[in-house]
Amino acid sequence: MLIITGTGRSGTGTMARMFGGHHEFRVTYILKKYFWKADPHSDPFDTLEKRITVMMDLHQGIEKRSFVDSSNLYIHFLDAVSLLNPSAKFILCVRNGKDFVRSAFSRGWHERISCGTVPLREDPYFTRWDAMTPLQRNAWIWAFRNKRALEGLGMLPEGQKLVIRIEDINKAEVLDHLENFTGVKINERALAEKKHNANPSLDLPPKEHWTHEMNRAFDEIAGEMMRFFKYD
Repeated sequence: MLIITGTGRSGTGTMARMFGGHHEFRVTYILKKYFWKADPHSDPFDTLEKRITVMMDLHQGIEKRSFVDSSNLYIHFLDAVSLLNPSAKFILCVRNGKDFVRSAFSRGWHERISCGTVPLREDPYFTRWDAMTPLQRNAWIWAFRNKRALEGLGMLPEGQKLVIRIEDINKAEVLDHLENFTGVKINERALAEKKHNANPSLDLPPKEHWTHEMNRAFDEIAGEMMRFFKYD
């Protein structure tokens, strides 16, 4: 089993195609059953038992040895997947947070009200949310989802997890590393040359043209995570 995850808008779909797998296998079913009806400001998956239940439901009838799937929802369930499938391997796809913000902005992610797109009540940004700009909200989503993914990966064996910056997958040595890690040959290496989640919208300028104030607002929320992934 190979599970590919990320924040969303981070190249997971491209990665799944490279390995001939699913992208968002039965995601709509899981969203309707477990996410959309839950209180968006509390964690509906706050116990391991709950997380295992969701993953057993999602993976009904699959062939575990050959199953490949990519979805940002897995950031909530990495420990459960590993316990149910001890030989599973995991890839976290990371994208520059400022590019994510631009892509998420054009899709209105800052207007969504569901688990993982708004702060939990104990989050320091919960009381600030209504006053935050779309840029700030999407910066929070990027930082929160990466933090949750990293927390999940921290519980997994070292040899079964890999963090990849999506900007680096056009490098031959990175593709070789992916093949060695997964044990799966990438037949369509040309997919790695394509731009990932390119955003034609002019609603928010490319990060190279952000103002000092836009950069400051982003860095206040997501700067630490950017430095962790060595983007700054």
